[in-house]
Amino acid sequence: MGKLVKENCDFLVKIPMKGKITSLNASVSAGIVIYEVLKQKLL
Repeated sequence: MGKLVKENCDFLVKIPMKGKITSLNASVSAGIVIYEVLKQKLL
């Protein structure tokens, strides 16, 4: 991600990954983030 893009973001999210996977597509990333947000709000 370029510096200009980072500067224009409201916030950044990092998804820790194990193994050889270096990136995820947008829909998979969104699903993981939504799952984690709901999990934390429902506890």
